[in-house]
Amino acid sequence: MSIFSGTKSCVFSGVKAQLFYNGKPVANAKVIRQWEWHKENSDETITDENGYFMLPEVYESSASRLFPSEFVVGQQLSVSVNDEEIIFWSNSKRDPDVNAEFGGAAFTVKCELTEEERLVEDYGSLMVTKCHLEK
Repeated sequence: MSIFSGTKSCVFSGVKAQLFYNGKPVANAKVIRQWEWHKENSDETITDENGYFMLPEVYESSASRLFPSEFVVGQQLSVSVNDEEIIFWSNSKRDPDVNAEFGGAAFTVKCELTEEERLVEDYGSLMVTKCHLEK
């Protein structure tokens, strides 16, 4: 095992979500996931006919993990609906573990895009979201 094996961190846990707009599933819409840890990155997917999408875990490595430092990853999820980009989830991930965004719970949410954003402080960071954790 090399000294660099400890530099790998989960910068965005796997996401399973269902999106709604005025109570109706958001079908065939482009979802963009963005994160920033040392550099900006993104990927995207398309919702299915019932508004569901899934994105896998994202891992990155950095030599900065070998030294005492604060771990902070800016995260965002957005979707294009009716030619409008709607940000429905924004967070500062402060722990390199998988599923740290929700205190260890799987990142499985339902989101009503017409809801007002709300501030959630329950998981060690400030999250702004239109989503509700599925338990």
